[in-house]
Amino acid sequence: MAKTRISSRVMNNIVIFAMLFMILLFNLDSFIPEKTTPQARPMLSQDDYLLRIEQGQYRLERVGQSWRQSQLESTSTTGPDKQLAAWQQAVLSPADAIPQDITSVEPYVAVVWLAGETQGQVFAFYPHAGQTYVKTQKQWFILKQATLPTLLPWNTTN
Repeated sequence: MAKTRISSRVMNNIVIFAMLFMILLFNLDSFIPEKTTPQARPMLSQDDYLLRIEQGQYRLERVGQSWRQSQLESTSTTGPDKQLAAWQQAVLSPADAIPQDITSVEPYVAVVWLAGETQGQVFAFYPHAGQTYVKTQKQWFILKQATLPTLLPWNTTN
C-alpha cells in the first residue's frame, strides 16, 4: 500500500481555510441582520443639556439658570419648571400597533434643541383614545409618565 504524503504547502492551505472557517463561525451573528425594535426610553436623557423646546411660535427656553415660557396668551397652570420636569420624566414606550386613523389627525409637533447638536429632535404627538402616540426618528411610541397638557401647556385644545 502506498503512502500519500501531504506537502507542507497543501497543509498550510488547509490550516488557513480552517482558521477562516472558524472566524466566520464565531462571527456568524454579526452577519445576520437584527430586527431593530425600539426599546422604552426616556424622552430626554439625563445627560442632555436642554436649551429650548419649540412648538410653532410657543417655546420653553433656558434663560440663565431658570426657564421661561414665551408667547403664552394666558397664564398656564403648568409653569416652566413643571413643564421641564414633565419632559424629563416622560418615557417613550414602543407601540405594538398604531391605529389606522391616527395619521388623519394633525399632530402637535415639537422640536427639542440640545446643546452640541446642530439639528433639533422632532417629536410628533398624536392624541388618540386616551393615549398619546409619539413619532420620532421614524419610530412610533406611546407616551408614559407624562401628559400632553403638561408637555405642551399652551395647547388649550389638548
